[in-house]
Amino acid sequence: MGSKRMSLLILIATVWLETAEADRPQADPPSFEVASVKLAKLGCQGSGRPIGPGGLTTCGALKHLIMEAYGVEFYQVTGGPGWVQSEFYEVRAKAATASTPLQIKSMLQALLADRFHLRLNRESRTMAGYVLSADTNSSKLPVEKTGMAPESPGRIQMGGGELWARGATMKNVAKGLWLELQSPVIDETKLEGHYDLRIRFDEGNRELADPSDSAATKPSAGSIFTALREIGLKLEARKIPVDVLVIESAERPSDN
Repeated sequence: MGSKRMSLLILIATVWLETAEADRPQADPPSFEVASVKLAKLGCQGSGRPIGPGGLTTCGALKHLIMEAYGVEFYQVTGGPGWVQSEFYEVRAKAATASTPLQIKSMLQALLADRFHLRLNRESRTMAGYVLSADTNSSKLPVEKTGMAPESPGRIQMGGGELWARGATMKNVAKGLWLELQSPVIDETKLEGHYDLRIRFDEGNRELADPSDSAATKPSAGSIFTALREIGLKLEARKIPVDVLVIESAERPSDN
C-alpha cells in the first residue's frame, strides 16, 4: 500500500473519530443531591457556613453567589438586571457524597444555571488598578512560613489602618489591598509561599488611591504605599487586564 494512500486512510479515520467524539453526549455537570433556593425576605443574617465536604449553606444576592461559585471578586461580575444585587437568597444544598471545595463550587455553578436560568459570558477588560510586586533583592521581605498546606490562602485582617497577614499567600494579600483601595490589585510578586506580615498606615492618607490619576507618582509618608515599601513590596498604578463574568441573562427562581 502506497504511503499517500496510507496517509489518506489515517486522515479519514482521524476525522471519523473526532466527529464521533463531538457527537457523543457530554457528561452532565456535577449536581447536588438536594438543594433549596429561597428568597431571604429579611435579608441575610450572617454569612452562612463555610463550604464543607457535605455541601453548603449560604445567603447572598445573585451577584455574591456568582462570586462564591466562580471564585471571583466583586468587580469581576457585571451586567444583569438590578435585582441581581438587591435581592438576597438563601441556598441550602447537600452533596450525595463527600466532595472537595472545588467540586462544591462546580455544583453551585450548575445550581445557579438551573434555578436562575443564569447565562454568563467571560470577557477580558482593561481597568485602572494596581500591580503588587516584590524587590527580590531586598532583605526586608518577610521569611516564608513553613508547615502550611499548599492550597491554604491563609488569613487577612484589615481595619484601623492596619493589614495583618497570617500564613497568607501574596494573592490573598493582593485581595486584602483591593478591599482597602477599592480598586483591582493583581499579584506579580512571583512569591509562591505563605507569609506573616503586618503593616500600619494612615487610613486618612489616600494619596495615590486613584489609580487613574497619572499625576500621582510619589507615595506620601504614612500611606499604605510607603508601608509596603518598608517590607520590600511595591504597589504601582497601572492599566491591567481583568477577567470578568458578564451576566447575559438571569431570572428569579421559582418556589422550591
